[in-house]
Amino acid sequence: MKAQKGVTLIALVAYVIAMSIVVTMLSILSQFFFKNANFLTQNSKNIAEYNKFAMYFIEDVKNNKDTMIVTDNQIAFADGTVYTFAKNPDNSIYRNKVKICNNIVYCKFSKKEEEMNNITKKIIQVYMVIQSESLFETNNEFVLRYW
Repeated sequence: MKAQKGVTLIALVAYVIAMSIVVTMLSILSQFFFKNANFLTQNSKNIAEYNKFAMYFIEDVKNNKDTMIVTDNQIAFADGTVYTFAKNPDNSIYRNKVKICNNIVYCKFSKKEEEMNNITKKIIQVYMVIQSESLFETNNEFVLRYW
């Protein structure tokens, strides 16, 4: 009798078990990937609002040497540019009465001075909380032009 070579029942069971282990591991890894991708998608909406604010604010900070008014919800630069956080009714930040950001839960402006190498630097601190599906908090310092 010739030896019959082929897939035995034991080999078939081993292949099925090995394939089910591989598929289970891949599904677990893809679940982590998609969970993190959704998290990044939600946070990117918040970051986009901050980027709109920072785009205008950095330009004004670098063009001014001083501020005229700094309160918790308003800052006025020496060239007349004014940023205002309006809590009610629309939770927005305005630059000279033009809305530049939405969904801002809280925004606080403050000013401080630091001495470095006999140069006094004026620093504007902006603490902001942005609401979308989740909260995004940021606390940044911007140095006014000092040269």
